[in-house]
Amino acid sequence: MGVFARDKNQLSYIYNSNSNLGEKVLGYVKGMEFQIDTIDISKDNLGDTAWTEISELLGMGFDEILATDHPEVPEKFQGGSFDTKGWLKILNQNPIMLQNPIAINGDRAKQIESRDDILKFYGVDSAGLEQSPDEGRPDTKSNTENETFIPDRD
Repeated sequence: MGVFARDKNQLSYIYNSNSNLGEKVLGYVKGMEFQIDTIDISKDNLGDTAWTEISELLGMGFDEILATDHPEVPEKFQGGSFDTKGWLKILNQNPIMLQNPIAINGDRAKQIESRDDILKFYGVDSAGLEQSPDEGRPDTKSNTENETFIPDRD
């Protein structure tokens, strides 16, 4: 059994509040109709088991998950090659390395690189409009006849 809930109606959102993208996407996440478990790694340390599970769910190594090129990352870690234990130690001491938040839903996980990614991950239509089954485009035609919705002025 994993560390994270596997309920499809629950969202785990792992982010760094010192990351601009992490904060922006958090606003989108809070507006979704899911039970949300937010984890700000700049305030709360995730255990090594949780990070290992995240890496496996993403199918990515820590050298791909973490922003080693971020200006606030100590130079000795930039472009480095470390084993899993080494990366976990570095991450726990330098949470700023997580610049792109991670979303987990059920057995799926995605590292979010833009605000649109979170919407796509959860299948949210960004405009909130009904989709036309024929064309996949929003249906914006009037559904009323002979109604103007403009009050009469006397």
